[in-house]
This record gives sequence, structure tokens and C-alpha cells, in this order.
Amino acid sequence: MSRLSIAHRAAEKDYSHFELAAPNPATGKWEINFINVSAFFVERGYSIYRINVEKWILIRIIDNIVKHVGKKDLSDELINYITNDESPDVKRYMHQYFLKNISKALADDFLQTLPAKDVIFKKDKRDAMQFYFQNTIVKITKDGVSLYPYTSLDGYIWESQIIPRDFTLDEVNPLFDFEIFINNIGRDPKRIETIRSAIGFMIHNYKHSSYCPAIILNDEIISDNPEGGTGKGIIFRAISYFINVLNIDGKTFSFDSNFLYQRINTETRFVIFQDVNKNFDFERLFSFLTEGVVTEKKGKDQEFIPFEDSPKVGITTNYAVKGAGNSHERRRFEIEISQHYNKSKTPETEFGHMLFDDWGQWEWSQFDNYIIECAQIFLRFGLVKQDLVNLPEKRLLAVTNSDFLKYMREIEFDFQPYKKGLLINGFMANFDEYTIPSKFFSRHLFTKWVVAYADFHGYKTKDERHSGERYYEFEKVS
Repeated sequence: MSRLSIAHRAAEKDYSHFELAAPNPATGKWEINFINVSAFFVERGYSIYRINVEKWILIRIIDNIVKHVGKKDLSDELINYITNDESPDVKRYMHQYFLKNISKALADDFLQTLPAKDVIFKKDKRDAMQFYFQNTIVKITKDGVSLYPYTSLDGYIWESQIIPRDFTLDEVNPLFDFEIFINNIGRDPKRIETIRSAIGFMIHNYKHSSYCPAIILNDEIISDNPEGGTGKGIIFRAISYFINVLNIDGKTFSFDSNFLYQRINTETRFVIFQDVNKNFDFERLFSFLTEGVVTEKKGKDQEFIPFEDSPKVGITTNYAVKGAGNSHERRRFEIEISQHYNKSKTPETEFGHMLFDDWGQWEWSQFDNYIIECAQIFLRFGLVKQDLVNLPEKRLLAVTNSDFLKYMREIEFDFQPYKKGLLINGFMANFDEYTIPSKFFSRHLFTKWVVAYADFHGYKTKDERHSGERYYEFEKVS
């Protein structure tokens, strides 16, 4: 049991004796003493926390540490108290009575009469972060790292925020395997700094209203059949050892599903869409990224988590996420991952052990110090943009077709006026699987490819007619 857990702290406290039930003097029948039950719960730190005017949850607070609890926790608390009470009458009658009638003490109508706690949770500031380890609070600024005892905690934190490790400030050994891993997938100093700044951004419990993009990790190599295995998932797994992360299977995810974000709660700090497919509709995340998120669980009302309290977002994919323009650019921060690792060459084969799973105390200490260095990099420089190598072309491939791009390169297309019929007929002559009419190919689709190709190279496309012939004409965008 963690020495900072609610259960551990509660076990160290002395509590009053409560008569939770007694015979009614008038009828002689046993009845629950609801006033005493309420006092029993309150003394043990139980209260309600209002999410909004209508919705509330049960929480337990001990020494400024807050845990989201359920009715089962309250039931266990009551039964444990009754079964351990030394009063013979209690043993003989109350235990049996509560087992039969405990639902009355756990009914919503009663529980919502518990005092509502006005809990203001500690949040990071724009220029500082705090992390809560077993033995100390770590405060990080761009200038340094400071350690504080828990007696200095001046606000509330979730129990889930406590990192279940002790922390000792130390220098990171350059031969530490996780640092080597990041260096390998970054490849050059600027790209390594980009990855490290993104790690710092993701663990920062602060959201800037003007810029809080989704972190998108993509493979550097262009391929029609990407294989993955480059280490993208390891980056997101790393942050899960610092903050509360929710993983969503991007391969099966659908924006049209019922109860879309039902697993997101008030403690969720980061949501990862793992391995999204080539048709992932990024625009449908826009409101999530800039306004907040609506969650809905089966049989319950919707709940809106506002922007400042909603989780940040990450995406891993082997494809370019579609979309262009300013509205997309300010909502995404894309990182290309070098192809150092693949399905046959993994971190495990390189280091002789698995990252995280096979670590001992020294490795975890090195990891914690490395991640804190990443936090400092972000606080000093913000998100450090890398020079994208292949992602722009992957975006073009995502909205066109590899055969089309090959054709345009072969004819050395130079954006001079070009007969529309001549261009498409030449394409179909080179690739005979494209015919008109067809379910997967049309003149309209081909024109969309031409427009996308021109836009990629900085040209605006116009449809003109000369002497009865239709032409593509192009104008350089300044």
C-alpha cells in the first residue's frame, strides 16, 4: 500500500465511535441513525464534489489528497467498522441489520446531503510545473528544480497524481537506455529537442487558450503500406508514468460511435488515439482541442469538461493526417520519427531488455530525471518545431494517389497551361487500371488531385477554356 495513499493515511488516524443504528424508542424496531452515518462519513473524509449544478461525485479527502470513490468504498467502510466494533450488541444486531438495510445508507437521496466540498485542485502555471512523488513534491521552472515536503502542499491533488516512486535529483547518464532511444528516433540534435519539448508540453498541467495543439507522431519514411514499429507508442507510454493517460484504439475508433468519450473523467490528463487510419477525420477533434469535451456514459446524462480542465490530445499514425490551412496548423504539432527501429530491430533487441518493464530502481530514477529535463526544455523554449523531411509529401500522398504522383514526376509537370483531356488521358494510358467510368476513379477525382498537387507546389489552379478546349491553368501564389 502506498504510504501516500488515502487508505494508508486513513489507517493511521483515530476516529470517533458512532452508533449507526439503534432501536426506535416508540416502536422498538431498529433504525439507521442517518445523522450519525453522515457524521461517520464526514469524519473519514467523505464528501461530494460537484462537477456542475446537477452532477456530483463521491470523493474522499485526507491531508489535501483527493480520491474519487464509489458506493462500494462507503459500503466497505461501514461493514468494516461494524464487524470490528467490540460492542456485543453491535455484533449481535447491527451487523445483521446493516447487511439487510445498508442500501438505505447508500441511496443517492441520502448521499447527496453530505457536505459538498469546494475543492480547488492544484494546477501548473504557465511558467512552472509540479509533480508529486512518494517522498517529495518536485517544482520545475526554466531555471531550476526544487524539492518540497508534503507539509507545504497548499491545495488539493488527486491521489492518481501521485507518482508511485521516490525521487532523487540526479544527473542523467548519457548511456541511459531511454535517452539513447530518444536520440535514435530523433537522429539529429534539433529533432531530439523537438521530441523532448513535446514530452514537456504533454506532461504540463496547463493549457494555453491560444495554442494547445494535438501532438501527432508520424513515421518519417513514405510508403503506401507503412509498417510502424518505429517507437511512437513508447513516447506516449513514457508520459503515462507521469500523468493519467487514456488510450483509445485508433484502428477501431469512430466519431459516430455512441458514448464516444465515456472513459474520460475529471482526472484524465491526456488522451491518445493510437494508430489511427488514413481516413481519420482530424477536423472532428477541433472542438475537443479548442473548447472542451462532452462525455456521456450509458444511462447517464452528458457531462461537459471545459477547455481548461479537459485533457490534451496525442495521435500516433503511420499515415499523414489529412487537412491543411491555418485552422489545421494551429491545432496540430507534428513530429516525424526516424526509422531507426522497425519490427525486427526493436529497443528490446538493441538494449537486451525491455524499456520500463525490465527496469530497476536506477533506471527509474534516471527516467524521472530525464523527463524533468524535458519539462525544463519546454518551459525554456516552448514546442520546438523540427524541419519536416517527408511529412509534407505524405500529406500530398494522403489526398492524391501514388500512381498520380509518379505520373506527374515522369512528365516533368511544370505548371504551364495543360489541356485537361490530354493530362488525364495520358495518366490512364500509363496506368491502365484507371478507366472511366469506374467506382474508384473519375475526371472529378483527377481534377482534385491536380488541384492538391498544384497547391502543394505553391500554385492556384484555374479551369479555363480556349478555342473549345478546356485547360488547367496555374498561378503562382506569392
